[in-house]
Amino acid sequence: MELKQINKIAKKKIISKRIIGIEILRMFLCFRIILLHYYSGNNRYILKMKSNRFQVSTFFFISFYFLYPIISQINFVKLKLRLERLLIPYIIYPIIVWIINNLMFLITKFNRFNRLLTINELKLNLIIGRGIFGIGVLWFHFNLLIFTLLFFISSFYMKGYFLMIFQILSSVSYIIQYSRNNYNFFQQFNYNISLSVGSLIETFPIAIFAFSLASINIFKIFLKNRLKYIYFSCFFLYLILNYNIYSYLEGYSSTGIYNNIIAFLLFNIFFLAPFEILNSKILHIILQLTKYTQGIYCLHFLIQQYIRKKFDENGSFIGCFILYIISYIFSFIGSKIFEKTKLKSLFS
Repeated sequence: MELKQINKIAKKKIISKRIIGIEILRMFLCFRIILLHYYSGNNRYILKMKSNRFQVSTFFFISFYFLYPIISQINFVKLKLRLERLLIPYIIYPIIVWIINNLMFLITKFNRFNRLLTINELKLNLIIGRGIFGIGVLWFHFNLLIFTLLFFISSFYMKGYFLMIFQILSSVSYIIQYSRNNYNFFQQFNYNISLSVGSLIETFPIAIFAFSLASINIFKIFLKNRLKYIYFSCFFLYLILNYNIYSYLEGYSSTGIYNNIIAFLLFNIFFLAPFEILNSKILHIILQLTKYTQGIYCLHFLIQQYIRKKFDENGSFIGCFILYIISYIFSFIGSKIFEKTKLKSLFS
């Protein structure tokens, strides 16, 4: 067989292992998060319902939908890979930030905080994924790590019963949210602790919802009549995003069932969308553009401070694109440098 044919077959196998629509959704969500963190304008057509948190909810939905095969098969190898991919950025990024800022202050008497960062601040960030100096987005990794281990251990020891138990607990979680008990309890702690730990109760039902849907393989059932389900999902998503059909609920990251519904609809649209009909070269370009979501997600939070200070004090919409591109470039370079090491997880 010729080398070109072998390469084509290999590329097709790579594409088949990744759902193009979900990769595009992850890229879209990542850019939305940059908009929320960086953009200071108030254009409702650019930032529809800026105050909501459906980006994080949808990321959780994606993560736990695809966690199901690992848990159901008690796959220790894939569990190890998932934990590594989460733990490496969770640990390494705060340490890098701590070292660089302290070196800057010692050498130039200047850093973003105008002081030395303490070891206790570093410890806090390593415990809960968030601290006064660190990468605020790592609370997301904190929640993913907690729930991944919880799901795996529970599944291992409780076998077929754990999902039913967790579904009941997710209902309890909503009661705690809508009664404001979760928000009121964690408000007594500082903001970093309340966001990381308080959000656990809010994101737990989303994880259970996605995991439950994966257990019945519902989206592959929808594939049999994909255009109908895409149409209905788009219609209901339009209604939800354009009309105030829910009551605002105070919380930390993904409060209430509203975010669960949006995550489901978005996932449904992008999962079912027939991107596979695109030319293979276009598909590979898309895969390259969507490959570094983790690096962009983590790095933009660090880079944005310096872009604002030097070039874009007002946080413009164009600045969001610049921030995304710079974060992508750093992620691409870092991924290539550490391509054959586990540190590649910092970027892709």
